[in-house]
Formats: sequence, C-alpha cells, structure tokens
Amino acid sequence: MANDFGALTDHFSILTVTHNTTGTMDDILELVDSSKTPVAMSRGDAIDENQDVAAATWYGNTSGTLYEASSTFALVSGTLPMAELDIGELTAGSIVASYEITTSNGGWPQLTFTGRLGCQTVVAPTGLLNTFSIPAITITAIKQAQLIGFTVDAACRITGSSFSAACDIAQQDDGVGEPAAHGVSGCIATVTAELVRVTGACAWTPTFSGLTETQAPGASEGQAAYHTASVAAELVIARDASA
Repeated sequence: MANDFGALTDHFSILTVTHNTTGTMDDILELVDSSKTPVAMSRGDAIDENQDVAAATWYGNTSGTLYEASSTFALVSGTLPMAELDIGELTAGSIVASYEITTSNGGWPQLTFTGRLGCQTVVAPTGLLNTFSIPAITITAIKQAQLIGFTVDAACRITGSSFSAACDIAQQDDGVGEPAAHGVSGCIATVTAELVRVTGACAWTPTFSGLTETQAPGASEGQAAYHTASVAAELVIARDASA
C-alpha cells in the first residue's frame, strides 16, 4: 500500500527548499495532493478524396517524457515567508508555471504548485535568471482567513483570500512537431479576497507595494444572508537577477 495510497510525490522538490535559513520546507509543509500526467499528443491527418482519413501521424510528445504536474501542500506549522519561494525553472527541465496560496476560515493555508516536467533546459537572458521571486508576505499555519498584502475595514470581515503568481511557458517545436526548446516569461501576481458585511459596507486597502486594485468591492445581497463582496488586485513580478 505504501506506493498505492495517498499523496506521495513532491514533483517540484518544494519540501527541500531552504526555510528560515536553518531548515527546509518539510518542517512546516505537508504534501496533501499530487498529480503527474503526460502531455497529450496532437494529430496530423491526410484527407482523401472522400474526406476520410487516409493516414494519421501523432506528434508533440512521442517520447512520453513531457508531463503536466501539480503538488499541493498544507501549511501546518509555524510561519511561511512567501519570499522563500520562486516560480519559473526551479531545476533544469522542471518549470513551475503557477503558484497559489489560499486561506479560508474553514481550513489551513493551502499551497499549490503547477507546471511542467521534462522540459528542455531554459537559456536565461544575459544577467538574469529563469525564476521570479514571490513577494515578502508571511502566512501563518492557522485555520483562519488571512490578510495577504491588504487590510480590511473594521465594518466587515474577511472569509477567504488567495495569492497567485503565474508565468508563461514558451515552447519551440522542431520540424515534426516535437519540443526543441523551452522558455519562461511574464510573471503577474493576483491577490483576491472574499468579504462579508457586518456593520458597514465591505472595504479593503491593498498595502503591498506595487499592488493595483483591479476589482473594487461590490455587494452581493443573498436571501436572508449578510452582504458579501469579492475584491482583487494585481502586481508585476520582476525576473530575478543573476549573482
């Protein structure tokens, strides 16, 4: 059963990342979900005079070495300085395309890393790396909806929040449609929150430097329910410089 039951594989080696200079992420994180799926191949058809398929060729991942992967962790101990985490090409051939941390009033913080395995090694631009560092915001291991780079008005409460960052994975195919090169670019972060009105209208203020509000609070008025609102803001994350 050891190899057949439960979440077992940390596809991007997140648990080995240095934490607090004295330990690694496995001191504070627990793997709770994991998946790895081969990238689906495409098909090229030769169509005959009857518009039937006379021949077909499948391409795109014929070696079977390119995978979509995801690993989710729960923050169960201490605190997590998000600046200790990166997205992009973490190791040769392994690219994290997106990272999301969610907090809620009904559970512990959850961190999900999604990306691709088996890529070609990415060539970095001169003076730069193929990674993007997450901003310096700290999350606590507690069953609580938490403020992630913003504050809320005293008249309302927060019921959930998230921080996500995503970069693009570029792929250059060869003449028969097989991957020949990969790249990463363009990292944008998004902060969201769910609010509930208690004594006054829902209001929030993004406080992290560079956050731009993209969705101001509205009002959802459900039957026999307190009013709620959703908010969002975005942030450009610069590529890391090489040493």
